[in-house]
Amino acid sequence: MSRREFTPTQRREIVTRAKRGGRFIHCEGCGQVLGAKRYEIDHIIPEGLRPEADKQRKITIAEGQLLGTECCHRGENGKTKKDQRQIAKSNRQFDKSQGLKRPKQPIPGRGFPKSEKSERRQAKPQLSPRSLFEAKP
Repeated sequence: MSRREFTPTQRREIVTRAKRGGRFIHCEGCGQVLGAKRYEIDHIIPEGLRPEADKQRKITIAEGQLLGTECCHRGENGKTKKDQRQIAKSNRQFDKSQGLKRPKQPIPGRGFPKSEKSERRQAKPQLSPRSLFEAKP
């Protein structure tokens, strides 16, 4: 199933909810007045972490929040980065619990016996050094 998106009506309701005092839009993450700054409407719980049964029902405005792009949503410590780390960790844990992840260490074993060719190569005698220039008689 794909990501559920908010309808335009739901987006308007979330923006209205984020207007404190009826005039200015505030970031619902940190409370900063956004004014003309950019904002995005995001899911409170990342869609990647929701169970499939939860994704079958319609989304409500209670599941969304208005976040400023610079202050809370994007950036180094923004919600998107945290969500991506959390979803990746969840996927790793699921794969490990289901046995889908290969072990990091090789399986210990005796290995293969050395071939006769490699033993012959090592036993080859060293040649004596030749002189580059020979004196003519």
